[in-house]
Amino acid sequence: LDLNATPDALPAMAVAACFAEGETRLVNVPQARLKETDRIAVMTAELLKLGVDVEELPDGMIIRGRHPESSTCDSPIIRGAMVEGHDDHRVVMALAVAALGGCGEVSIKGAEAADVTFPGFFNLLEKALGRDERE
Repeated sequence: LDLNATPDALPAMAVAACFAEGETRLVNVPQARLKETDRIAVMTAELLKLGVDVEELPDGMIIRGRHPESSTCDSPIIRGAMVEGHDDHRVVMALAVAALGGCGEVSIKGAEAADVTFPGFFNLLEKALGRDERE
């Protein structure tokens, strides 16, 4: 997928690709390295912590995903881990969405960065999951 016109979509698209069968190439987006963080390097590093088969490219990423029906707790698409939000609101929110499809607890250090563009993101997510407060 050529993300040149939409570099801010890289974190969310990388997470979506984790749950798509086969190889997804997010390319032509070198400017993603110049955002709040180097989003290519950061998303590669954090998805690796979660057990995703991901590779960093100079201008993007390759994600080798799996269909959600193939995921079990013995072989999850996303496994529990402590990840870092890198003070980047889009990275934090993308990692939170990734955690929804995983097995095991995912903790995001610096999760408050989501408040930059979406105050109340985690409260709304908790409500959508049927929980009343952040754990």
